[in-house]
Amino acid sequence: MKKKPYFTIIVDTSSMTLGDLYDRILSYPEDTMNFCIEDVFSWRGSYDEPCCEISTRTVPKDHNLDMLNKLITESFVGWKGGSYTYIMDDTIHFESDEGSYSNEYYIKQFITNNYNTPEVKHLFG
Repeated sequence: MKKKPYFTIIVDTSSMTLGDLYDRILSYPEDTMNFCIEDVFSWRGSYDEPCCEISTRTVPKDHNLDMLNKLITESFVGWKGGSYTYIMDDTIHFESDEGSYSNEYYIKQFITNNYNTPEVKHLFG
C-alpha cells in the first residue's frame, strides 16, 4: 500500500507586523473574506505583543480591519496583568484563544489546512 505524502506549508509569520496584516487585508480584492479575526488580545507568549484568534468564517473585509483597529485604539490586559497598547509596527501573533501559547504551531496548521483558499494565499502566501 502506497503512503500518501504529508505536506506542511511552512510560512514564516514570526516577522509579520500588525501593519502588514492590515495592509494585506485592505488590499484583498473582494468585499467579503472566508477569513475572520474572531478576537484580539495580548499574546500570552509576550504580553506586550498583539494576538488574533482567526477562523475561516465568512465576514465583510471591514470586520477584520475593525478588529485590527481595536488593537491600536484600546488597551489590553496581559495574561498575568498589566495594560498594553499596540502600534502597527508590532509583531502580530495567532492563537486559538486568549489563554493559548502554541509558538506558531496554530498559525502553521491553519495555513496548511486552508492554503487552497484565495484569502490564505493572499494573506500568508
